[in-house]
Amino acid sequence: MMSRPGFCAIAALLAALSGPAAAQELASRANAALRERGLGPDALRLIDNVLTHEFTIPPLTPPVVLDVLRNPLTALDAAMLFERSIPADLRAFADLSPAGGAQPFDSLLDAYIAELANAQAELMAAVGNFDEAAVLRELPTGIAAERLIALAAAVDLGRLALARRSFLGATARFVRALRAPGMRFPAPQRFQSAIGLVVIGSPDADRHPPDAALIIDPGGDDLYERAPAMGGSISVVIDLDGDDRYQGSDVAVHALSAIVDVFGDDTYAASGAGLGAAIAGVSVLVDLDGADSYGGDVFGQGAGLFGVGALIDRRGNDRYRVRAFGQGYGGSGGLGLLWDQAGNDTYDATGLPDVYQRGGALSFAQGAAAGERDVLGGGIGILRDDAGDDRYRIDMFGQGTGYYFALGLLWDRAGDDQYSAIRYAQGNGVHQAVGVLREESGNDRYALSVGVGQGMGLDVALGVLYDAAGDDHYRANALAQASGTANGLGMLADETGANTFEMNDHPLAWGQAQWFRHLPTLGVLLYDPARATFIRSGKPSAPSPPRVEYEVEAPVDCAADDTQALLGDPERAVAEHVDLLPCLMARGAPGSASECRRCCARTRAAVRGRFICRRGEVPPKSRPRSASRAGACRPQRASASGRSASHPCRRPQPPIFCELNR
Repeated sequence: MMSRPGFCAIAALLAALSGPAAAQELASRANAALRERGLGPDALRLIDNVLTHEFTIPPLTPPVVLDVLRNPLTALDAAMLFERSIPADLRAFADLSPAGGAQPFDSLLDAYIAELANAQAELMAAVGNFDEAAVLRELPTGIAAERLIALAAAVDLGRLALARRSFLGATARFVRALRAPGMRFPAPQRFQSAIGLVVIGSPDADRHPPDAALIIDPGGDDLYERAPAMGGSISVVIDLDGDDRYQGSDVAVHALSAIVDVFGDDTYAASGAGLGAAIAGVSVLVDLDGADSYGGDVFGQGAGLFGVGALIDRRGNDRYRVRAFGQGYGGSGGLGLLWDQAGNDTYDATGLPDVYQRGGALSFAQGAAAGERDVLGGGIGILRDDAGDDRYRIDMFGQGTGYYFALGLLWDRAGDDQYSAIRYAQGNGVHQAVGVLREESGNDRYALSVGVGQGMGLDVALGVLYDAAGDDHYRANALAQASGTANGLGMLADETGANTFEMNDHPLAWGQAQWFRHLPTLGVLLYDPARATFIRSGKPSAPSPPRVEYEVEAPVDCAADDTQALLGDPERAVAEHVDLLPCLMARGAPGSASECRRCCARTRAAVRGRFICRRGEVPPKSRPRSASRAGACRPQRASASGRSASHPCRRPQPPIFCELNR
């Protein structure tokens, strides 16, 4: 039986990425730690290496995802991730300060309607036909992959960006002008325009039905009945004062939608998708002041799919509640942003039932993004909170989690905050994705009742949790706190304060990670040894020193005479024994390279590509995806750059083998 290195761990003191010098120093120390373990200076490019040699990048993968996977330390720079992900026109929309002087209302309105009509024309040019009603109907339970593919074909994201810039720019200018000192509003009225019905409300309490394209209300405690905007329509509400209530579902499906509420303690009670949620369109909700309450179901509070959905709250102690897929969620081709700039806020996402019964519900919220695995790359989901003592709670997938070629970021810039989740959270990348949670300051508490997070990379993915200051407490059970599996990279960086790291007895934590695909998996733990406290199962502990472990290969179990059965009827043979082909390769049969190639080709065609054939050492039989694979060379010879013609950690021209393409 063969033995190979089982896993490698890295624990290094890294500096904050405050500038080029700090970044260079960080890279230098990381490379030194890698050299001590015989992995070479290119190990941080391990993910890029595996992606280059083993994966096809799916359509719609955001460029920032691939760039960060190539250079993992850049994930510590949340400001860079935010600026690259959030377009300038959306960032500017957060500042709706009053214009310098009042202009005639009628001329402003006429100009705004004309600009909205132009943005609407851009939208119609950007989005082709698709079944909008079916998309809306399937949204609460999951849109079918075939429909997502049709959506991808229907939406020109470049043209949609032009519509977004026109729409947001025009709306921002109009709101600033309405807020100018001395602005005089006309009497209440309703009239038709180039974009549809326009309604001007009164200073008193009004009830606005959902039939208008544009509502301008100067004040009063108003009730807005909302409905989905569809078919290339425009839906804009500008409310300048009052404690208002918004109810219904106002998701934008092939539409341009905006709510701007200037003053008042407002209630947003969505009965379905909405509140800054868009599919093949743009939807933005901006609340400039007040203690507000946001409630919703599936897909809302900053959610985008083949479009942009954003919720921006400037100030106030706010409450956010969504069922799933929101609070900064990005699906394929989408950008979702929740940006709260001040106040002590509460974020809660419950979740949808998990068919795999992993101990919680599927939240996909609070800085989460996902793609359709093996079909389309994911989007970008960001939750940014600039100030206040905040509380975050989800079940699974969120608080800085990316799934399948996606980027999820939770960036909290100040306050004593609390994070609670079950698993797949708090800086977790899953399946070739990036998940980042960055905390700038405060005494914070992080809790995972199961694990898989707090700086954990799962399957060629990057998970980062970076806390820059404060006395913090981390608690999880398994696969957490700077760990990874299947060539992922997990990083937990907290170099200041008296911090406590608490785990159970699971070995994959505090820098420990599994080998896979004959290559290492990396765990990077940053902490202050003089002030940090480590606890395992309630008892004082410490991180294990870096070491190399060995694993015994599982024996193969198949007969050589099965070769003819495989060659004669590959489809039937594989149906009866799914691991037959890898098993026979492990035994050295078929005997010649030509027979092996013929076997691989015929079997691959018969089972529609469920096997991949390549050169390399034969993997063990029937091992689960999370288990480590045998290494193909000793660790001191390993390189992870993936830029040479030969695959790193592989001997020149090894035998051809076939394995399941899981």
